[in-house]
Amino acid sequence: MEQTEFNYYQDRRKRQKTLRLVVTEGIFSLIAIGLQQTFYIPFLNAMGASKLQIGIAAGIPALMTGLIQLWVPMLLGSVRGYKKVVVASVFAHGVSYLPFAIIAFWHGSNAVWLSIAAMGVNAAAMGYGSAAWSDWMSYLVPRRRRGVYFSNRNRILTLTQLTTSLLAGQFLDTFPGKTLLIFSIIWTVSGITRSIGGWIMGLQYEPPAVSQRPVEEGSFRDFIRKLPKHAFGRFVLAFSLLSFAANFSGPFFAIYMLNDLKLNYLQYTILATIPSLVIILTTRFWGRMCDRIGYVMPMRLFATMIVGLPLVWVLTRTYWHLMVVQMFAGMAWGGMQMASFNYTLDAIGPNNRLRSIAYLNVINSFCIFLGSMAGGFMGPHLPQFSESWIHSIFVASVLMRIAPVLLFQTLPGDIPGHAKMSATERFFFDPRLSLRVGFDRTIFGRDKRQI
Repeated sequence: MEQTEFNYYQDRRKRQKTLRLVVTEGIFSLIAIGLQQTFYIPFLNAMGASKLQIGIAAGIPALMTGLIQLWVPMLLGSVRGYKKVVVASVFAHGVSYLPFAIIAFWHGSNAVWLSIAAMGVNAAAMGYGSAAWSDWMSYLVPRRRRGVYFSNRNRILTLTQLTTSLLAGQFLDTFPGKTLLIFSIIWTVSGITRSIGGWIMGLQYEPPAVSQRPVEEGSFRDFIRKLPKHAFGRFVLAFSLLSFAANFSGPFFAIYMLNDLKLNYLQYTILATIPSLVIILTTRFWGRMCDRIGYVMPMRLFATMIVGLPLVWVLTRTYWHLMVVQMFAGMAWGGMQMASFNYTLDAIGPNNRLRSIAYLNVINSFCIFLGSMAGGFMGPHLPQFSESWIHSIFVASVLMRIAPVLLFQTLPGDIPGHAKMSATERFFFDPRLSLRVGFDRTIFGRDKRQI
């Protein structure tokens, strides 16, 4: 009995220490990932990439992530535990930033294509450990604390990402004649900080339950076939279709800001990082709310908020107006990412979580790739109704977002039995006031479920 109690408290101390290390590791890793997300497209633009190359460049990382995820369940099926795989993935991801630092000085005509190829390797290195990391976290963070823990972690990480991106943008403006040199320094810093994150991750605790997890079964083909038959499958479809629509226009916001609006790098960085600042301010609220009322109703609201975001970029070129829409985007996308991540951990169950997360990443990554490619190929050929052809891409993206938003409304609720909603939450989240499949049963009083 005493030995069992000792093991319990020892396990608890290791978990608490690891949860602190997860935050520290995330700070270093998000410096690299944040710089990549903010400056990869501007880096290609500075090297003279064409519109088609921008579309391909934005889609290749998702394609490589999806392809590597198909292999992950087979790899981890023969490996006991996740730690070695995840740590190797993080170190490989750190090293893969170094080719960008070298290509920045490459003056050949194929420099852009070399950068795209390097990004494919970079995405594959990061992608092959992502599903294992997500499942590993599900063993460390209890269900009742996931919303609060990950929202707090995201606030700290996002603040770090925001600060480093603003500094990088300032450096790019301070030395306008040495843009590619500054980009080379950015990629070098990214590789170093990501590698430090890998070292910290090697210090983290892996509970025995991870290595003792049951063997997961089910092929990707079976997963695809069953998608429409269960709630998680409909979530996968809705989330992936929303990713397709968002990435149809996503790669071209940076090009629009730099080339059409003629913003300098600091102005661009401020606009690009405003959503991150808003996430810092709102994510704790979203996390606590989701812990109380579940993840489905918030996802319905966030998806609805996301629909019209690109349309504002068509209607105004005023910098302050665009700052406001970026704040709104931070609320919507930050809440969606947090709610969807926790919904994924909660909806599957431990017996098939890794495989389901990996297959979700496969489908979502392919939709991101297809959306970016479609935007790059189709964008210049869409009917042009203004001085900028990118406006047509923005409008098309809005129309594409309607179907996945409606699909989110069909997900069954996951409200905890003890949930008590405030009047404001009822106004926004009560299913009887939402537009969804079966609305006639709810609006006309035939749905008597209590909230």
